[in-house]
Amino acid sequence: MSATAPWGLPYWLDFERPQFPALDGDLSTEVAIIGGGIAGLKLAHFLNQRGIPVVILEGGRVGDGASGRNQGSLNHGPGFGYAECIARHSRTAAQQLWQLGLDNHALMRAQLAEYEVDCDYQVEGFWFLAREDMPDHEDTLRAYRTDCELLAEDGFQVEWLDPSAARDRGGNPLYTGGFGYLTDAQFHSGKYVAGLARGIARRPGVRLFEQTRIVQVEPSGSGAVARTANGHAVHARHIFLAVNALAPQFVRSLEPALRAERGQVLVTAPLDARPCRGSFGTPLAWWREIIEPDGSWRLLFGGGRTRETPDSLFPQFEADGRPSERLEREGFRPSVGHQARLDTQFAILFPHLREVPITHRWGGLQSFTADGLPVIGEFDPSRQIHGLAGFSGRGNCYADVGAEYLAGRLSGQPGMLATRYRPLFETLFKVGRPAADWRPRAGAGLTGN
Repeated sequence: MSATAPWGLPYWLDFERPQFPALDGDLSTEVAIIGGGIAGLKLAHFLNQRGIPVVILEGGRVGDGASGRNQGSLNHGPGFGYAECIARHSRTAAQQLWQLGLDNHALMRAQLAEYEVDCDYQVEGFWFLAREDMPDHEDTLRAYRTDCELLAEDGFQVEWLDPSAARDRGGNPLYTGGFGYLTDAQFHSGKYVAGLARGIARRPGVRLFEQTRIVQVEPSGSGAVARTANGHAVHARHIFLAVNALAPQFVRSLEPALRAERGQVLVTAPLDARPCRGSFGTPLAWWREIIEPDGSWRLLFGGGRTRETPDSLFPQFEADGRPSERLEREGFRPSVGHQARLDTQFAILFPHLREVPITHRWGGLQSFTADGLPVIGEFDPSRQIHGLAGFSGRGNCYADVGAEYLAGRLSGQPGMLATRYRPLFETLFKVGRPAADWRPRAGAGLTGN
């Protein structure tokens, strides 16, 4: 690489963001939402629609967490294949899971219009490419072909890429084929979460506070009290957790199902030509193009690790049982080792861009369940804590539908989606389900660095 960018600031957050006040006293509310990222904002949106007063409590600034550190892609399937889903569950369940993602996409589009959010939204698809430099590329290609055929049979808009088409679309002779989801979209993550926050905070019955870190939630009468780092108390009848990877530090029983994993990302300086069209994924790498306000283009590139790479895994708790300070402190900080792996993949897949300066490098903390599906529901009845977490790299696939379901469940006003997908929420997304638990298949050390 011809230039090394400073660590830390995501490209998505490198703009003038709206600011919201910090909480400066005690207060009472019907619902307190801990976390002001996409999931927390969606919870506020759907609860407010049902007439429920809400307070959003963000520990840093809106979007500082995973919401402002991701790929900026909107997918409509989980992070595993369609055929695998059919084998695990059923064809009906697979169809419902993928359709759920499309309905989530529709809810997002409706909010973009309602709140007039300008976030460079475009539908360019998501493309999976097989690489001949990977030892199992033939198996990968066969799995892609099977998924593409099954998805097409079930009415989803997909397209198969033969070797020539894959190399043309991917821009590298390593690609031997693949397929794409034609309706998946891209957007500017930072503008998206900032625009949502600005619009939702204007609604009557919604209060949004930044720089208000919650350190403890205690039962209190028929509800709970959330205590801030500077001693203020927020009394609420219900608490909603929307902190994803940090959720087990509030509800210890979630720890076995929510594994914290760090990803890393880089963004190039503006390029002379558009580097690709859409979002892409291969083993060890994923990328997309970014359009600048002046019409120029950049390339966003992430990956560079396997799921069991030790320096990308973080424990929730120390040996003495205290919440790990390293989780948040280091989980969002890039590591040198991971960055070297990422740079290697970038040089392999984009050799013609090796000398282009890199302007942004950052880390992001995600939360994965063992079965790759989120946990959505009641987290701790004794403290009236509900929530959604364990998005497994698909937060933009589940945040809307999960928030809509939880709002309907609390209010007694279930929406159409909650009724239609009730079996998914009550079985595949159920809190405490054995399939989400990492312990039976544990083997990697959670070390961090």
